[in-house]
Amino acid sequence: MVNSVINRKERFATEGIRFQRHNGDGTIATPQRFLGFANKTDLSNVLKDKKAQLTIKIDGAPSVTKNVTFDIDDLSNVTVQEAAEALNKAKFPNIEFGIDAKTERLKGCYANGTKAEIIIGLTNETEESITIPANIYTMTINENDFICIVESDIELNEAESESLTFIANIIGELTELPLVHAEVNLASITPNVNEDLTAEFEAVTNGTGTNLNGKIVQVLGRLAAALDFGNCLKHGGNGLEVISFFDDDTISIGLPKNIKDKEEIDIEGAKGTITRMIIGAMIQGISPVFTTKVKDYYLLELIQGGKLDRETGIYNPPLSHESEHPTFWGEMFSPIYSKGSSKASDVAGYERLLLRTMMGMEGDVPAEAKAWAQYAYNLVATEYTDENDKKYPAWEEQTITASQFDGLNVKGISEK
Repeated sequence: MVNSVINRKERFATEGIRFQRHNGDGTIATPQRFLGFANKTDLSNVLKDKKAQLTIKIDGAPSVTKNVTFDIDDLSNVTVQEAAEALNKAKFPNIEFGIDAKTERLKGCYANGTKAEIIIGLTNETEESITIPANIYTMTINENDFICIVESDIELNEAESESLTFIANIIGELTELPLVHAEVNLASITPNVNEDLTAEFEAVTNGTGTNLNGKIVQVLGRLAAALDFGNCLKHGGNGLEVISFFDDDTISIGLPKNIKDKEEIDIEGAKGTITRMIIGAMIQGISPVFTTKVKDYYLLELIQGGKLDRETGIYNPPLSHESEHPTFWGEMFSPIYSKGSSKASDVAGYERLLLRTMMGMEGDVPAEAKAWAQYAYNLVATEYTDENDKKYPAWEEQTITASQFDGLNVKGISEK
């Protein structure tokens, strides 16, 4: 077995770092799951003749810009379903929009194929009328989420039947789907459907295709911000964008760890003897201090929040009552070298540091005579919980080869 760890190398300076906002639920956006708004959003100030442009970029591939048309009457109260339908009609290549089952937010997914579909037949065998309220219903079958949107109340009188169509939350072929005519456990549907109804699976159609490869997705523009990609409705921004600092824009990145000191807890007996319990120190996270030689208002807005007017260049920081901070992830790369004399170009590989969830603020930037300004950002990285409630440490370290680093195309990801 070949050892893939590049070990015992010297690190010199930093190659650069990049940042991106989280989804609105605090998770890292991926091409397979990037989230927008929940409930309703106001697009009346964004659309012109009911249209606006949206740009989507996957990894380092060329970005795709489309006109998105919202053919609805009330543009100040656009629902998630209406937004998903408008985005799907724009036909972004291999991207499907829908509703995230867990958060009920607008969701984009980069995939190729069709979704599985399940039709459930409901029959009222009681002597009283039963109403199925308008709502978004979800059902989980073998860890796969299905969604059914009931747009208006359904009234079932005695002996009447109605069919509900549940569509899978992901594109692709699923395993262990139910059998046609099998009984449906109504308790598996949320919110609750009246359990006095009888239910069976009328039809089951599996999906085709698979999720496509991709690590980083960007959704850019005023429409992207209004749809809350990149959590922009609360914290400002231009959508879900990556902001990078390479090519010697970075001055330094400090990485002090947050450590809870060890404890020594004693109990003393009658004759002065001591029994001691020692609780070891614990790592609570890491507090990066990122310093750059250039002023970047896009980064300031991404990290700190506030509002940047991209037409006038005016930036306003958050107000004092706005205590919530945007969360984001970052990825840092530093070149490593072999022992002995090296030139800057003699890179043996790179040290990669992934910081999964951070918050931060801009540090003090004095204006001094005969001195260059240095723009510092004080960050805090903590443990991260993904959409499946799985816990991850505050950071992840990895050594990669120079060719692996080139394959990441880190400079080709950012639009700037």
